[in-house]
Amino acid sequence: MYYKQLLLILSLSASFFAQAETSSEKQPNVLLIMVDDLRVELGAYGGKHVQSPNIDKLADQGTRFANAYVSVPVCGASRASLFTGMRATKDRFKNYYTSVDKDAPAATTIFEQFKNNGYHTAGYGKIFHQVQDTAAKSWTSKKAWEWRRHARNRGYQLAKNIAEFKATKSGPTTEMFDGPDDVYFDGKLANKAVETLDKLAKSEQPFLLAVGFTKPHLPFNAPKKYWDLYDAEQFVLPESALPIDAPKSAYHQFGELRSYSDTPKAPLPVGDEQARRLVHGYHAAVSYADAQVGKVLDHLESLGLSDDTIVILMGDHGYSLGEHGLWCKHSTFDVATKTPLIIRAPNMPSQQTVEGLVEFIDVFPTLTELAGIATPEQATGISLVKLLGDDSLPARSAVFPRYHSAEAIHTDQYTLTQWFDINNRVRAQMLYDNKNDPDETRNLAVLPKYKSVLNDLSGQLAAHMNTRK
Repeated sequence: MYYKQLLLILSLSASFFAQAETSSEKQPNVLLIMVDDLRVELGAYGGKHVQSPNIDKLADQGTRFANAYVSVPVCGASRASLFTGMRATKDRFKNYYTSVDKDAPAATTIFEQFKNNGYHTAGYGKIFHQVQDTAAKSWTSKKAWEWRRHARNRGYQLAKNIAEFKATKSGPTTEMFDGPDDVYFDGKLANKAVETLDKLAKSEQPFLLAVGFTKPHLPFNAPKKYWDLYDAEQFVLPESALPIDAPKSAYHQFGELRSYSDTPKAPLPVGDEQARRLVHGYHAAVSYADAQVGKVLDHLESLGLSDDTIVILMGDHGYSLGEHGLWCKHSTFDVATKTPLIIRAPNMPSQQTVEGLVEFIDVFPTLTELAGIATPEQATGISLVKLLGDDSLPARSAVFPRYHSAEAIHTDQYTLTQWFDINNRVRAQMLYDNKNDPDETRNLAVLPKYKSVLNDLSGQLAAHMNTRK
């Protein structure tokens, strides 16, 4: 009896000290990096022509998600969905000026959840599209760093472009300026993030620092040295026509691009000369943003914080550079709904690639699980932590992007998009074979041989729409 009591006491003591040791461990920091309009075209994603060494290095140090999809391919709505973990619907998170404060005022953001669990939270640059959206509850200072104030006049540096912007309120789509990185906003943002990391490193309080770079968003402005990384003639322009048998609903007039002074007015197409300059400018802007990411990550390393910090880097959606005759985002084509997602976490393997399907609503529960804090019920995604530990495990069977009246289901094999009228009836649809036609060049929905596939995916999509929260 005495020995049993002694063993019980020893067991309880060991459990107590183990719990005390665990509770005394500092929670991991979080560095969340957003890169605006970032398409899946980086060295780490097979784009060997792209100069993105810093993002590529991060991917090598952690896990690269090869097939990560946003809820909706437009800035404001995508970010609102991501940072609340809630899906976009026909009545919520619909467009670029979406505000969580208006669409889901009761929602808890990722940042608020971390702040409520002892974290210092700070938001710099373009995190929410509406800069001060949820600021009072998301950020420790109750205010985000006002990026638009630092990027007025669209960031132009050349006198002729500044004059044109003042005259037309638009300005050109590209600018090459021979100057230092911090002449443009993202360089200033990287400096700000570095200064803040110095301060955060001196505190015992864990932090979540969110840094939102604006490039490669239009206008494609970047210092000359990044333009010089590429030769305009090296770029092969894509097929500039809608897929065979695609419905007219799939087309849009890329109004965002047409809001610049050097773009032809609708319905005129973008000429080859401008198209090549745009593609060149986009890549220069990607390399410029990559350099700023590298500056922040290198400073994190120099402070000795890398081993204790979760780093997550992502775009807010993909981007069309003339594919299907389209520019910008605003479609359910794969090039617009898929974007990079990279996570490097303490005590997790490196050099991993998850090929399976994941959604951006999965980011919220992933970060909370990694930090050991609760996930709000509103966040309906699934944690990706198991995939960070083993990239061979299965992921989602389907993902569900949407945009305005278009709803889509994307599986490993197929992507179906259906457009609905006000009576919720299908008025147009398109189906692509992701394995055999990854560039989505032929709509299979019109072919009788795919009727059973169409019916199956239509049923899955309808079930999703009827049950999503």
